[in-house]
Amino acid sequence: MVTLESQDRVGLSLRELPEATLKSIGLGYGLAVIRIGKAGELAGLRMGDVVYGVNQTKLRNLQDFSKALSQPQENGRVNLQVRRGRTDLQVPIEIRVLRPDGGMYKVPRPARDTLLRT
Repeated sequence: MVTLESQDRVGLSLRELPEATLKSIGLGYGLAVIRIGKAGELAGLRMGDVVYGVNQTKLRNLQDFSKALSQPQENGRVNLQVRRGRTDLQVPIEIRVLRPDGGMYKVPRPARDTLLRT
């Protein structure tokens, strides 16, 4: 069993689930949320959620998850497929990108038109 600590980048810590647990919830592969940071909270994730896909692609292993996180959408987000109990959810979450100096920065959001009323 592997634990993925990604508090700074995704705002989550995840752990691979044993095969027997995955079978009991009807999944081939999944990562259980074991700790939630600010980004995970803001996205609405909860302890015990099981992440089984990213951007409409089911995960087969930890490498699939890491690869998907390295390819965020234009808005700096990825969409996680999450199983919570018997319910499947789509959870968009903002990720951070590594700077060349090894630090982190937020992916800038595209500009949006905003109507202000006075």
